[in-house]
Amino acid sequence: MISKLHEKLRSIELVEGVIGTAIIERNGLLITSRLPRDIDERKCGAMAATMYNALEMSLESLGKKKNIDHITVELGDYQIIIMGRNDKFLLLSLFESNINLGIALIEIEAIISKLKLIMED
Repeated sequence: MISKLHEKLRSIELVEGVIGTAIIERNGLLITSRLPRDIDERKCGAMAATMYNALEMSLESLGKKKNIDHITVELGDYQIIIMGRNDKFLLLSLFESNINLGIALIEIEAIISKLKLIMED
């Protein structure tokens, strides 16, 4: 299963501006990663899960039960997009700062659908 997930991450790299990707369990544990070597993938995964879970809890405290589509964090050199479509995993993607965010999100959503199928097998 991990090799199939890793292959799907490789396909995301065909999207223009992708720097790296990772699949993370909702508790922050890394499942597989194609992040650059200079990034601590375990810390990055834990940070992404913490951010996502904290935002979900904040929304619940406001009485909002809707699912989060994605979280985008814009930094100087790149953007981080964290997306989850179920309560099992999150997809973390690093992009160059000047990407077309709409196209990137469409591509990521398509990949997440495929990842869900693999994870359910």
